[in-house]
Amino acid sequence: MKKEMLFTMLFVIPIMASEASSTLVDTEWLTARVSEKNMRIVDVRDSNKEYGQGHIPGAVYLSPDALSGPDGGGPAKLISPEALAMLLGEMGIEANTTVVVYSGEGEFMAPYLVWALDTIGHQHAAVLDGGFSKWRSEGRSVTQDTSKIAPTRYRLPKKRNEEVRADPKEVKEIVNRGGAVLVDVSPRPLYTDDQNPKKRKGPIKGAIHHFWGDDLREDGTWRSKEELKKIYERLGVTPDKTVIVSSGQGRMSAHVYFTLKHILGYPKVKHYDGGFNEWSNFEELPVEPGAPKPFGVGMVPDARKLVRERCIGCHKLKRVDKARKNKAGWEKSVARMIRKGTKLDEAERQAVVDYLSEMQRKE
Repeated sequence: MKKEMLFTMLFVIPIMASEASSTLVDTEWLTARVSEKNMRIVDVRDSNKEYGQGHIPGAVYLSPDALSGPDGGGPAKLISPEALAMLLGEMGIEANTTVVVYSGEGEFMAPYLVWALDTIGHQHAAVLDGGFSKWRSEGRSVTQDTSKIAPTRYRLPKKRNEEVRADPKEVKEIVNRGGAVLVDVSPRPLYTDDQNPKKRKGPIKGAIHHFWGDDLREDGTWRSKEELKKIYERLGVTPDKTVIVSSGQGRMSAHVYFTLKHILGYPKVKHYDGGFNEWSNFEELPVEPGAPKPFGVGMVPDARKLVRERCIGCHKLKRVDKARKNKAGWEKSVARMIRKGTKLDEAERQAVVDYLSEMQRKE
Protein backbone atom coordinates (compact mmCIF):
# COMPACT_ATOMS: atom_id res chain seq x y z
CA MET A 1 0.00 0.00 0.00
CA LYS A 2 2.80 2.40 0.93
CA LYS A 3 4.59 1.62 -2.33
CA GLU A 4 1.42 2.40 -4.28
CA MET A 5 1.01 5.73 -2.48
CA LEU A 6 4.65 6.63 -3.11
CA PHE A 7 4.29 5.80 -6.80
CA THR A 8 1.15 7.95 -7.00
CA MET A 9 2.91 10.91 -5.36
CA LEU A 10 5.89 10.64 -7.69
CA PHE A 11 3.57 10.56 -10.66
CA VAL A 12 1.38 13.50 -9.58
CA ILE A 13 3.95 16.00 -8.36
CA PRO A 14 5.63 16.66 -11.76
CA ILE A 15 2.22 17.34 -13.30
CA MET A 16 1.28 19.79 -10.57
CA ALA A 17 4.61 21.59 -10.82
CA SER A 18 3.51 23.57 -13.86
CA GLU A 19 0.17 24.58 -12.37
CA ALA A 20 -0.14 27.90 -10.57
CA SER A 21 -0.95 27.23 -6.92
CA SER A 22 -2.36 30.75 -6.81
CA THR A 23 -3.96 33.02 -9.37
CA LEU A 24 -1.26 35.59 -8.57
CA VAL A 25 2.31 34.44 -9.20
CA ASP A 26 5.60 36.29 -8.79
CA THR A 27 8.57 36.63 -11.11
CA GLU A 28 10.62 34.05 -9.22
CA TRP A 29 7.86 31.45 -9.61
CA LEU A 30 7.60 32.08 -13.34
CA THR A 31 11.37 32.07 -13.87
CA ALA A 32 11.54 28.55 -12.45
CA ARG A 33 8.80 27.36 -14.79
CA VAL A 34 9.24 29.43 -17.94
CA SER A 35 10.00 26.33 -20.04
CA GLU A 36 7.21 24.11 -18.70
CA LYS A 37 5.47 22.27 -21.55
CA ASN A 38 1.96 22.47 -20.14
CA MET A 39 2.11 26.20 -19.51
CA ARG A 40 1.45 29.10 -21.86
CA ILE A 41 2.61 32.63 -21.10
CA VAL A 42 0.41 35.29 -22.70
CA ASP A 43 1.48 38.90 -23.28
CA VAL A 44 -1.55 41.23 -23.38
CA ARG A 45 0.22 44.58 -23.43
CA ASP A 46 -1.33 47.42 -25.39
CA SER A 47 0.52 46.88 -28.65
CA ASN A 48 2.29 44.21 -30.64
CA LYS A 49 5.14 46.70 -31.05
CA GLU A 50 5.97 46.39 -27.34
CA TYR A 51 6.00 42.61 -27.70
CA GLY A 52 8.41 42.90 -30.64
CA GLN A 53 10.75 45.11 -28.63
CA GLY A 54 11.08 42.49 -25.92
CA HIS A 55 9.00 39.92 -24.07
CA ILE A 56 9.29 37.00 -21.67
CA PRO A 57 10.75 33.95 -23.46
CA GLY A 58 8.04 31.65 -24.75
CA ALA A 59 5.29 34.25 -24.44
CA VAL A 60 2.69 34.63 -27.18
CA TYR A 61 1.06 37.97 -27.92
CA LEU A 62 -2.68 38.56 -27.70
CA SER A 63 -4.10 41.94 -28.66
CA PRO A 64 -6.50 43.25 -25.99
CA ASP A 65 -8.89 44.24 -28.78
CA ALA A 66 -9.20 40.60 -29.84
CA LEU A 67 -11.07 39.84 -26.62
CA SER A 68 -13.96 42.19 -27.26
CA GLY A 69 -16.12 43.39 -30.10
CA PRO A 70 -19.50 43.06 -31.82
CA ASP A 71 -19.36 39.30 -31.39
CA GLY A 72 -19.84 39.90 -27.68
CA GLY A 73 -22.96 42.02 -28.17
CA GLY A 74 -21.23 45.41 -27.94
CA PRO A 75 -18.04 47.21 -28.98
CA ALA A 76 -16.24 46.47 -25.71
CA LYS A 77 -18.02 43.35 -24.43
CA LEU A 78 -16.35 39.97 -24.16
CA ILE A 79 -16.54 37.84 -27.29
CA SER A 80 -18.57 34.63 -27.29
CA PRO A 81 -17.23 31.46 -25.64
CA GLU A 82 -16.80 29.89 -29.08
CA ALA A 83 -14.75 32.83 -30.37
CA LEU A 84 -12.67 32.81 -27.18
CA ALA A 85 -12.03 29.08 -27.58
CA MET A 86 -10.80 29.71 -31.12
CA LEU A 87 -8.38 32.39 -29.87
CA LEU A 88 -7.07 30.10 -27.17
CA GLY A 89 -6.56 27.26 -29.63
CA GLU A 90 -4.57 29.55 -31.93
CA MET A 91 -2.23 30.21 -29.01
CA GLY A 92 -1.75 26.50 -28.38
CA ILE A 93 -3.87 26.55 -25.22
CA GLU A 94 -5.98 23.56 -24.23
CA ALA A 95 -8.46 23.13 -21.39
CA ASN A 96 -5.77 21.70 -19.07
CA THR A 97 -3.09 24.28 -19.92
CA THR A 98 -1.83 26.57 -17.18
CA VAL A 99 -2.12 30.13 -18.53
CA VAL A 100 0.05 32.88 -17.02
CA VAL A 101 -0.83 36.37 -18.21
CA TYR A 102 1.08 39.62 -17.96
CA SER A 103 0.53 43.17 -19.10
CA GLY A 104 2.47 46.44 -18.93
CA GLU A 105 2.86 49.07 -16.27
CA GLY A 106 -0.44 50.62 -15.30
CA GLU A 107 -2.41 48.26 -17.55
CA PHE A 108 -5.29 46.01 -16.57
CA MET A 109 -5.80 43.49 -19.37
CA ALA A 110 -4.08 40.57 -17.61
CA PRO A 111 -6.88 40.33 -15.01
CA TYR A 112 -9.40 40.81 -17.83
CA LEU A 113 -8.14 37.69 -19.60
CA VAL A 114 -8.25 35.71 -16.34
CA TRP A 115 -11.86 36.85 -15.88
CA ALA A 116 -12.62 35.81 -19.47
CA LEU A 117 -11.16 32.38 -18.72
CA ASP A 118 -13.26 32.23 -15.55
CA THR A 119 -16.44 32.70 -17.59
CA ILE A 120 -15.78 29.53 -19.59
CA GLY A 121 -14.66 27.51 -16.58
CA HIS A 122 -10.92 27.32 -17.36
CA GLN A 123 -9.28 26.01 -14.19
CA HIS A 124 -5.63 27.05 -14.33
CA ALA A 125 -4.88 30.74 -14.94
CA ALA A 126 -2.74 33.30 -13.15
CA VAL A 127 -1.55 36.90 -13.38
CA LEU A 128 2.15 37.77 -13.12
CA ASP A 129 2.40 40.17 -10.19
CA GLY A 130 4.08 43.39 -11.29
CA GLY A 131 3.82 42.43 -14.94
CA PHE A 132 6.51 42.86 -17.55
CA SER A 133 7.87 46.02 -15.91
CA LYS A 134 8.88 44.15 -12.76
CA TRP A 135 10.23 41.22 -14.78
CA ARG A 136 12.48 43.50 -16.82
CA SER A 137 13.53 45.70 -13.90
CA GLU A 138 14.87 42.61 -12.14
CA GLY A 139 17.11 41.80 -15.10
CA ARG A 140 15.31 38.60 -16.01
CA SER A 141 15.57 37.02 -19.43
CA VAL A 142 13.92 38.91 -22.31
CA THR A 143 13.79 38.03 -26.00
CA GLN A 144 12.64 39.63 -29.24
CA ASP A 145 12.09 36.27 -30.95
CA THR A 146 8.50 35.50 -31.87
CA SER A 147 7.37 32.34 -30.13
CA LYS A 148 6.48 29.52 -32.53
CA ILE A 149 3.34 27.85 -31.29
CA ALA A 150 1.47 24.94 -32.84
CA PRO A 151 -2.27 25.69 -32.92
CA THR A 152 -4.58 23.25 -31.19
CA ARG A 153 -8.27 22.83 -30.49
CA TYR A 154 -9.60 24.27 -27.27
CA ARG A 155 -12.53 22.19 -26.07
CA LEU A 156 -14.86 24.33 -24.01
CA PRO A 157 -15.48 22.88 -20.54
CA LYS A 158 -18.99 21.51 -20.07
CA LYS A 159 -19.39 23.50 -16.88
CA ARG A 160 -19.37 27.23 -17.63
CA ASN A 161 -19.11 29.95 -15.01
CA GLU A 162 -21.43 32.70 -16.25
CA GLU A 163 -22.24 33.73 -12.67
CA VAL A 164 -19.05 35.84 -12.67
CA ARG A 165 -20.58 38.06 -15.37
CA ALA A 166 -23.35 40.63 -14.86
CA ASP A 167 -25.70 42.03 -17.50
CA PRO A 168 -27.67 45.33 -17.53
CA LYS A 169 -30.88 43.65 -16.35
CA GLU A 170 -29.16 42.23 -13.28
CA VAL A 171 -27.44 45.52 -12.48
CA LYS A 172 -30.75 47.38 -12.82
CA GLU A 173 -32.44 45.00 -10.37
CA ILE A 174 -29.67 45.64 -7.86
CA VAL A 175 -29.95 49.40 -8.34
CA ASN A 176 -33.72 49.28 -7.79
CA ARG A 177 -33.92 46.71 -5.00
CA GLY A 178 -30.54 46.84 -3.29
CA GLY A 179 -29.01 43.72 -1.81
CA ALA A 180 -25.59 44.12 -3.43
CA VAL A 181 -22.71 46.55 -3.78
CA LEU A 182 -21.94 48.24 -7.11
CA VAL A 183 -18.35 49.50 -7.43
CA ASP A 184 -17.15 51.89 -10.16
CA VAL A 185 -13.37 51.51 -10.52
CA SER A 186 -12.65 54.13 -13.21
CA PRO A 187 -9.63 56.44 -12.86
CA ARG A 188 -12.14 59.21 -12.54
CA PRO A 189 -15.64 57.74 -12.75
CA LEU A 190 -17.49 58.64 -15.89
CA TYR A 191 -19.63 61.37 -14.42
CA THR A 192 -18.95 63.13 -17.71
CA ASP A 193 -17.97 61.83 -21.11
CA ASP A 194 -15.91 64.26 -23.14
CA GLN A 195 -15.58 61.77 -25.99
CA ASN A 196 -19.32 61.77 -26.70
CA PRO A 197 -21.19 64.78 -25.29
CA LYS A 198 -24.53 63.33 -26.45
CA LYS A 199 -24.31 60.50 -23.98
CA ARG A 200 -25.98 60.80 -20.63
CA LYS A 201 -23.80 61.88 -17.75
CA GLY A 202 -23.36 59.95 -14.58
CA PRO A 203 -22.00 56.95 -13.12
CA ILE A 204 -24.53 54.16 -12.67
CA LYS A 205 -26.93 55.16 -9.93
CA GLY A 206 -25.87 53.97 -6.50
CA ALA A 207 -22.29 53.07 -7.46
CA ILE A 208 -19.51 53.71 -4.98
CA HIS A 209 -16.09 54.66 -6.26
CA HIS A 210 -12.84 52.79 -5.76
CA PHE A 211 -9.96 53.48 -8.16
CA TRP A 212 -8.54 50.16 -9.35
CA GLY A 213 -4.92 51.39 -9.09
CA ASP A 214 -5.28 51.79 -5.33
CA ASP A 215 -5.06 48.00 -5.05
CA LEU A 216 -1.39 48.26 -6.05
CA ARG A 217 1.85 49.32 -4.42
CA GLU A 218 4.08 51.89 -6.08
CA ASP A 219 6.07 49.14 -7.81
CA GLY A 220 2.92 47.86 -9.51
CA THR A 221 2.51 44.73 -7.38
CA TRP A 222 -0.66 43.99 -5.42
CA ARG A 223 -0.91 45.12 -1.83
CA SER A 224 -1.00 42.47 0.88
CA LYS A 225 -4.25 40.68 1.64
CA GLU A 226 -4.42 42.46 4.99
CA GLU A 227 -4.14 45.89 3.36
CA LEU A 228 -6.68 45.05 0.67
CA LYS A 229 -9.14 43.68 3.19
CA LYS A 230 -9.02 46.92 5.19
CA ILE A 231 -9.44 49.05 2.06
CA TYR A 232 -12.57 47.22 0.95
CA GLU A 233 -14.09 46.87 4.40
CA ARG A 234 -13.89 50.65 4.80
CA LEU A 235 -15.93 50.91 1.59
CA GLY A 236 -18.51 48.45 2.87
CA VAL A 237 -17.40 45.84 0.34
CA THR A 238 -17.40 42.66 2.42
CA PRO A 239 -17.35 38.92 1.59
CA ASP A 240 -20.96 38.35 2.65
CA LYS A 241 -22.28 40.65 -0.09
CA THR A 242 -22.76 40.25 -3.82
CA VAL A 243 -20.35 42.69 -5.47
CA ILE A 244 -20.65 43.95 -9.04
CA VAL A 245 -17.69 45.86 -10.47
CA SER A 246 -17.98 48.23 -13.40
CA SER A 247 -16.03 50.88 -15.30
CA GLY A 248 -16.27 52.92 -18.49
CA GLN A 249 -15.68 50.26 -21.12
CA GLY A 250 -15.90 47.34 -18.71
CA ARG A 251 -12.23 46.43 -18.89
CA MET A 252 -10.36 47.99 -15.99
CA SER A 253 -13.07 46.75 -13.61
CA ALA A 254 -11.76 43.23 -14.22
CA HIS A 255 -8.74 44.32 -12.17
CA VAL A 256 -10.89 44.79 -9.05
CA TYR A 257 -12.82 41.61 -9.89
CA PHE A 258 -9.48 39.79 -9.77
CA THR A 259 -8.54 41.41 -6.45
CA LEU A 260 -11.82 40.49 -4.79
CA LYS A 261 -12.35 37.06 -6.34
CA HIS A 262 -8.87 35.63 -6.59
CA ILE A 263 -6.79 37.43 -3.98
CA LEU A 264 -9.32 38.04 -1.20
CA GLY A 265 -11.47 35.05 -2.08
CA TYR A 266 -14.84 36.82 -2.12
CA PRO A 267 -17.41 34.21 -3.23
CA LYS A 268 -19.97 36.47 -4.94
CA VAL A 269 -18.17 38.82 -7.35
CA LYS A 270 -19.51 39.72 -10.79
CA HIS A 271 -17.97 41.80 -13.55
CA TYR A 272 -20.23 44.02 -15.67
CA ASP A 273 -18.24 44.13 -18.90
CA GLY A 274 -20.77 46.35 -20.69
CA GLY A 275 -19.75 49.14 -18.35
CA PHE A 276 -21.04 52.69 -18.40
CA ASN A 277 -20.59 52.86 -22.18
CA GLU A 278 -23.38 50.32 -22.61
CA TRP A 279 -25.44 51.48 -19.65
CA SER A 280 -25.62 55.12 -20.78
CA ASN A 281 -27.14 54.16 -24.13
CA PHE A 282 -30.43 53.08 -22.54
CA GLU A 283 -32.65 55.88 -21.24
CA GLU A 284 -34.53 53.54 -18.91
CA LEU A 285 -31.34 52.65 -17.00
CA PRO A 286 -30.75 55.04 -14.06
CA VAL A 287 -27.69 57.25 -13.75
CA GLU A 288 -26.62 59.68 -11.05
CA PRO A 289 -25.48 62.95 -12.65
CA GLY A 290 -22.77 64.95 -11.00
CA ALA A 291 -19.04 65.36 -11.18
CA PRO A 292 -16.22 65.71 -8.66
CA LYS A 293 -15.14 69.28 -8.01
CA PRO A 294 -12.29 70.34 -10.31
CA PHE A 295 -8.80 70.41 -8.88
CA GLY A 296 -7.31 73.85 -8.44
CA VAL A 297 -3.83 75.32 -8.65
CA GLY A 298 -1.67 74.64 -5.61
CA MET A 299 -3.94 71.93 -4.15
CA VAL A 300 -1.12 69.47 -3.54
CA PRO A 301 -3.12 66.62 -1.92
CA ASP A 302 -5.73 66.83 -4.67
CA ALA A 303 -2.99 67.01 -7.29
CA ARG A 304 -1.60 63.75 -5.98
CA LYS A 305 -5.06 62.18 -6.32
CA LEU A 306 -5.30 63.68 -9.79
CA VAL A 307 -2.03 62.11 -10.88
CA ARG A 308 -3.10 58.73 -9.52
CA GLU A 309 -6.60 58.81 -10.99
CA ARG A 310 -6.24 60.75 -14.22
CA CYS A 311 -2.84 59.59 -15.44
CA ILE A 312 -3.95 56.61 -17.50
CA GLY A 313 -1.30 53.90 -17.43
CA CYS A 314 0.52 55.84 -14.71
CA HIS A 315 -0.67 54.53 -11.35
CA LYS A 316 2.66 55.17 -9.69
CA LEU A 317 4.23 58.60 -9.53
CA LYS A 318 7.73 57.31 -10.17
CA ARG A 319 6.73 56.48 -13.75
CA VAL A 320 7.37 60.13 -14.57
CA ASP A 321 11.03 60.47 -15.45
CA LYS A 322 12.85 61.35 -12.21
CA ALA A 323 15.83 62.67 -14.16
CA ARG A 324 13.85 65.79 -15.05
CA LYS A 325 14.65 68.19 -12.24
CA ASN A 326 13.19 71.49 -13.38
CA LYS A 327 9.72 72.82 -13.97
CA ALA A 328 10.10 72.81 -17.74
CA GLY A 329 10.98 69.13 -17.53
CA TRP A 330 7.89 68.39 -15.49
CA GLU A 331 5.76 70.25 -18.02
CA LYS A 332 7.13 67.94 -20.70
CA SER A 333 6.22 64.97 -18.51
CA VAL A 334 2.67 66.24 -18.16
CA ALA A 335 2.49 66.74 -21.92
CA ARG A 336 3.52 63.11 -22.29
CA MET A 337 0.68 62.08 -19.98
CA ILE A 338 -1.75 63.98 -22.19
CA ARG A 339 -0.42 62.26 -25.31
CA LYS A 340 -1.12 58.94 -23.60
CA GLY A 341 -4.76 59.89 -23.19
CA THR A 342 -4.94 61.85 -19.94
CA LYS A 343 -7.33 64.81 -20.11
CA LEU A 344 -6.31 67.85 -18.04
CA ASP A 345 -7.66 71.38 -18.05
CA GLU A 346 -5.25 74.26 -17.41
CA ALA A 347 -5.86 74.35 -13.64
CA GLU A 348 -5.36 70.60 -13.36
CA ARG A 349 -2.24 70.75 -15.52
CA GLN A 350 -0.70 73.44 -13.33
CA ALA A 351 -1.61 71.53 -10.16
CA VAL A 352 0.19 68.45 -11.43
CA VAL A 353 3.27 70.43 -12.49
CA ASP A 354 3.44 72.12 -9.07
CA TYR A 355 3.02 68.84 -7.23
CA LEU A 356 5.58 66.88 -9.23
CA SER A 357 8.07 69.74 -8.92
CA GLU A 358 7.56 69.72 -5.15
CA MET A 359 8.11 65.98 -5.02
CA GLN A 360 11.37 66.31 -6.93
CA ARG A 361 12.62 68.98 -4.52
CA LYS A 362 11.88 66.70 -1.55
CA GLU A 363 13.82 63.84 -3.13
